[in-house]
Amino acid sequence: MKFYLIILSVLLLAACGGKEEPEEQIRPVFYQKVEKQSVSEIRSFAGISQPNNEAKLSFRVGGNIEQITVELGDSLKRGQVIARLDNTDYRINYNKAVMSQKNAQVQLIAAKSSYQRVESLYANNSASLSDFEKSKAQYESALAMASSANAQVEAAKNQLDYTLLRAPYDGTITAIMADENEMVGAGQPIAAFSSTSNIEVRSAVPENVVGRVSRGQKVTVSFGSLPDQLYNGTISEMSTGTDNTSTYAVIVKLTGQMGNLLPGMTGTVNIPLMATNESLKAVIVPTDAVNHDADGDFVYVALQSEKPDIYVATRREVTTGELTPLGYSVTEGLSEGDIVITAGLSSLYDGRRVKLLNINE
Repeated sequence: MKFYLIILSVLLLAACGGKEEPEEQIRPVFYQKVEKQSVSEIRSFAGISQPNNEAKLSFRVGGNIEQITVELGDSLKRGQVIARLDNTDYRINYNKAVMSQKNAQVQLIAAKSSYQRVESLYANNSASLSDFEKSKAQYESALAMASSANAQVEAAKNQLDYTLLRAPYDGTITAIMADENEMVGAGQPIAAFSSTSNIEVRSAVPENVVGRVSRGQKVTVSFGSLPDQLYNGTISEMSTGTDNTSTYAVIVKLTGQMGNLLPGMTGTVNIPLMATNESLKAVIVPTDAVNHDADGDFVYVALQSEKPDIYVATRREVTTGELTPLGYSVTEGLSEGDIVITAGLSSLYDGRRVKLLNINE
């Protein structure tokens, strides 16, 4: 019995001694090659909202104001009537023009009929050349008079229409500068009108940063009276002159819904200023690539192994600077060209073999 036990023990030891340890799986990881990048510095400047379209509206003809149909602050749709003039004289002129048009049409019909009759007789040698030319001239004169009468009707109709002052677009009445029964001339301001659908913000930047601001740049705008709303915008205009001041005007076109935003509200324009020279650039790594423990901040750098497609994860202590929109700036520990592992740090350790993956894989 002891003999069999000894044999069994030897066999078990032999089996255990021949078992091989499983090879560690090579972990695929995402990465980013280190390079210096421009760091955005967000600066804030005071601004005030204003309508994109603002105009002082006036009649195109003169007359006595019969009625002002709006009040200060009224919101109007395009085409709504703001004020109207007494149109009695303009309507009389229009009716006269219509009567002249009708007379001209009657004369044109008669002249055309006469011309066609004489033309037929002339073709049959039953009318003289002078009669034919006279009839033709009368027809052409009647045709010109009819055309002139049509133009006069159109002009009179326009004059009549101009006695109504209408909203040129959707907006709000911001001022009323005339009263009913007041005699006004063409071009005299009657009301100030501002659009409400498109609002922009006017700000100014000092000369020391204007070179780091460009048209088309994305910005954000906040307003103290609307603390829960943050508006996105784009710099649409920039001045090139200073008007004897050290600031340059900047216009920000807001995008998205305006909500309760109104013209005249004061706010803050937040502009990211990009670095303009190499000395202001820094090594930036994504926030997910930086890990922290009792010894401080560190990243894993992928170093090339003896196999072409296999890398070794190597812990690298780093000194981080400020957190930017692109990630952490690293002041010490990394150089341009280093390959930093950006995901899966919890399963890494110093010396683990990895395979690099592109972000699209």
